[in-house]
Amino acid sequence: MTTCKECKSYFPLEEDPGQGDCIQRKKDPRQAYYQSRPANADNDTSGCDGFQKK
Repeated sequence: MTTCKECKSYFPLEEDPGQGDCIQRKKDPRQAYYQSRPANADNDTSGCDGFQKK
């Protein structure tokens, strides 16, 4: 089982390394942008389509 802390898109918070943000680059026909969402370091990534091994 892989977890969020093993992904390139996971950035832990300084005050609590068990919590962090999942930041992914998205593209639509007009522009590219970054999408951020809160994530726990131990979340299972089996259903995540944006997982990239560090």
